[in-house]
Amino acid sequence: MKNLEELNTIIGELDSYLSNTFTYVDESLAKIYESMKYSLFSGGKRIRPLLCMITYNELAENPTLDKILPFAATLEMIHTYSLIHDDLPAMDDDDLRRDKPTNHKVYSEAVAILAGDGLLNMSMEVISKYMESLDDIDELKKCIKALKFIYNCSGVLGMIGGQLLDIDYLNEQYNEELCEDMYSLKTAALLKASIVTGAIMAGCEGEIITKLKEFGQYIGLAYQYKDDLLDMNKDLKNGQKTMLDFYSAEEVENKIKSLTNKGLESIKDIEFKDDILKDFCLALIKREY
Repeated sequence: MKNLEELNTIIGELDSYLSNTFTYVDESLAKIYESMKYSLFSGGKRIRPLLCMITYNELAENPTLDKILPFAATLEMIHTYSLIHDDLPAMDDDDLRRDKPTNHKVYSEAVAILAGDGLLNMSMEVISKYMESLDDIDELKKCIKALKFIYNCSGVLGMIGGQLLDIDYLNEQYNEELCEDMYSLKTAALLKASIVTGAIMAGCEGEIITKLKEFGQYIGLAYQYKDDLLDMNKDLKNGQKTMLDFYSAEEVENKIKSLTNKGLESIKDIEFKDDILKDFCLALIKREY
């Protein structure tokens, strides 16, 4: 991968890989598989798997797509399951996602819950199947390290904990610090996991991993702040608390710039093959949709 223009090819490879995980459908379970696929292939930007694959390609000595695709797929499945559950009436109660009816509006709340659970379980099946095929002990150790980091960042100490803070926004004690904690856990944690997983599978250790964790944290927060600006009217209508409840739009813009600069500063000494990771992250933060 030499430039951002090649990303569509990589996304095509990922989508084929994801599609192939559903080839063993049992007709009696067709509804749950349809529900899972409905959200998984609903037009998402594949940001997390792309971060994983880009980082891996930038840092691996001899990158092989087959080695990173299982982890990229796992990250997308985890992200998608979280969106299905996030949209439920008990959570954010959203009727639309990516301009389409949300999963529970199409398949019912019960099926949507099971679809989310199914994707989470399938994310582990994908990794387990890949690990089962390995004979190299060092490769297995890398997989275990990456696996642990992904599920730590997506669990109670990461994404799930962030969702708890998100649904607790009506608490009288809710302030800008809690809001940033929520962003850090709900959004930044899985983005950070995506970058760090790519680095782990590329064979990176020690200080490089530490610096990429910092980078992922800063970029993840900047990404969510940008979302606040893009979704300003929607969040106001829904009564959702965001950083715009505590800061002006101009102040949020300045925070995005500061976080981005801190992120870039944290990885300035890492030798990447190209600047695709930096370019991709900057494009995410500058996006207008």
